[in-house]
Amino acid sequence: MAVNAEAAWTSAWNVSAPGWFAADSPQVSIDRQGDALLAWTAGDQSTTYSYQRVQTRVKFANGTTGAIRTLSPDGTAASWPEADSDDTGDSAVVWQQDSQVVGRRVSASGSVVGPLQKLSTSAPATTPVVAVTPGGTALAAWTESRNGSWYAVARRLYLDGTLGAALTLGSGSAEKPAIGVDRNGRFVVAWARGSDVAAKRITSTTVSSTKVLTSSIASYGGFGMVRVGVDRDGDAVVSYRSGGGDRPQVWASRWSRTGTLGAPLRISAATDNVGSHHALATDLDGDSVIVWTRYDNGKLELLGRRLSAGGTRGSVTALGAGDRPDLALDDDGDGMLVFHTVLPKSTPPYSYTRTSARLISRSGVFGTARTLTSDGRVPQVDARPSSRFTVIWQQETYPYTIKSVVGP
Repeated sequence: MAVNAEAAWTSAWNVSAPGWFAADSPQVSIDRQGDALLAWTAGDQSTTYSYQRVQTRVKFANGTTGAIRTLSPDGTAASWPEADSDDTGDSAVVWQQDSQVVGRRVSASGSVVGPLQKLSTSAPATTPVVAVTPGGTALAAWTESRNGSWYAVARRLYLDGTLGAALTLGSGSAEKPAIGVDRNGRFVVAWARGSDVAAKRITSTTVSSTKVLTSSIASYGGFGMVRVGVDRDGDAVVSYRSGGGDRPQVWASRWSRTGTLGAPLRISAATDNVGSHHALATDLDGDSVIVWTRYDNGKLELLGRRLSAGGTRGSVTALGAGDRPDLALDDDGDGMLVFHTVLPKSTPPYSYTRTSARLISRSGVFGTARTLTSDGRVPQVDARPSSRFTVIWQQETYPYTIKSVVGP
């Protein structure tokens, strides 16, 4: 099936406020109605100390936009927000703040719900992620240091902004964990422990035993860049990067909802010199797409392939130069890849960064690349239930405005 990346797109618009100095890694989360919560960090340039603060606003499916809400307090250093939404648009946002992990709830209308909550139990705590059930219960996961040792920890953040008890999942590392949730509200959390990758399932009443996903893989340099995709019934795909050995590699493990663990699948070729970033997305039927970077003659390029719900690896597609990929699939597997590419130019600063998108058919065919902007970096994307995508990115040039577009 051919896909057309030149179909109708809206015009790009400024998400962040004038006079604010925005940072990279903005986030987007879309509910079942197509309303998008946009989250980012920015500093007020009119103040003496322009501390980065977490801000959000809603872009409704009808094209209207809500007010900007500031979630973090004055005088704190906030960074790396992550967001997810339930079916009707009630969202949870978590971030790193002054060496702790904190979070807040945001209503479907964009209003802040409840107080700022400290989620972590020790410091430093870092790299939080979050997923929200269809009914609205959020689970955040992160890693924190306790007496010099790292642990993976999770905690619920309810619709009214109140907290559940902290759940210590096990020993960990400073690497970012990954989280997903099925349509029945069961979470999968996966994290790197250095010498392996571990995962647990968490329901409203139980926490499973730890499942080690990588025992058959030798990785002298350890594991990292863990990603999770979960289908409607709870079957999970966990992808990760192995370091050391001859070359870094990207792998995926399939962990069924009944507890069956498949052998790790090599996603990148044995000859690939894999880069630092890869992306995973899974549709409700359990079919996935994985895109990764590799170095070729000193330059980064993107490659992608489909992984079926049955574990069949599709052919690898070379996607040209690019870095920092992100993926989203709708319910049926139609998707979008976004990425940026650093390109040379003849005048200072002698390079510029272009943000691009490719549509992906449900059979895993990548469409033609479309340039969204020649002044943007670190794009992120999320999907409506049916083939409509919202992309957010940071403008590369001053004042680093956060921008967004919907399409196609």
